[in-house]
Amino acid sequence: MRNPAHKLTGGFILGSARCGSTLVSDILRLHPAILSLSELFSTVGPNAFRPDQLTGETFWRNLSKPSRALSQIGNPDSAPNEFLYGRVETPAHDPWFCPPILAITLPHLSHSPDALFAQLASEIPQWNRKDVGDQYRALFQSLANSQGGKQIWVERSGGSLVAAKTLLDMFPEARLVLLLRNGPDTVLSMRDYPATRVAIWMWRHLRPFGIDLLDPQTHYGRGALWPVIERFGSVFGLRSILAKRPSLTDSAAFWSAMMETGLQTLTGRDLMVLSYEELCAAPRQEITHLGQYLLGDAPEAWVAAASHLPEQRPSKIATLTTTERETLYAGCARGELAIREFQSRRPSSRTDG
Repeated sequence: MRNPAHKLTGGFILGSARCGSTLVSDILRLHPAILSLSELFSTVGPNAFRPDQLTGETFWRNLSKPSRALSQIGNPDSAPNEFLYGRVETPAHDPWFCPPILAITLPHLSHSPDALFAQLASEIPQWNRKDVGDQYRALFQSLANSQGGKQIWVERSGGSLVAAKTLLDMFPEARLVLLLRNGPDTVLSMRDYPATRVAIWMWRHLRPFGIDLLDPQTHYGRGALWPVIERFGSVFGLRSILAKRPSLTDSAAFWSAMMETGLQTLTGRDLMVLSYEELCAAPRQEITHLGQYLLGDAPEAWVAAASHLPEQRPSKIATLTTTERETLYAGCARGELAIREFQSRRPSSRTDG
């Protein structure tokens, strides 16, 4: 088993959003030695990876200050299955306007997220100024200690493939899992999910102004303009964007662009490729391999419990008209080609590192 001294290491589940990554977080949460961090970076939003250095006080403000814009995207009404704080009985904070780290991350970790939040609130603002990556490492260590001690943290945010370069530069020690799902089904799911509706809209409408949500250097959470754009959204509201399903053409083009950009960043990296379809078809095999890859350990009790989580679901593609299917397949073609080329450059479909 890796890390006999129990030194905390790290890992990332990288994916496009709506590719089954929430399921993977739920699987990892059951492992006794894994600190499963769900949607931490995505909920921190425009300040997730900036500035390069910051004090503990500023870092905590980024983790804990509610956002009107982000609260419109993620709340108990818009995303009841993903927004875990909405299920907390007698919450200490307003579920419709709660601290980012409380939205999903802490309820995913603990049955007492408010107590864990209070503990962090008393601790983090006292931390010295340091690199943002080191602030996160200190946070992960604190959370690991609060959960009885863990050996590895694994962060999973929807759409994290967008931030692949930033994550690899900031956490070079992290083990990487690339989660793939077939493009057409992913795109259909993206169209119906609030956060990805907004992402598709921003990608489509801000690029003419030189603002690219998918740019490896200035992506959402990293670029300096994103906090300004987020405040703009809080003033003018996001309801019209959230209420309107994006076109198949825009949605498929967004997914393809994300795959092209993200996979280019990952070319040549040691990583494990996990297929959502294979995870659902052969859960014991895929979960065992996942545990072995991340930590060198896949306890039978964990594999047995986690194997009940994946479910094979019918594709929504059959509900489309012939014209819609043709549009969808055409829009996903570039992304599917990027995946095939990425896989062909690898020595095998998997790397155990």
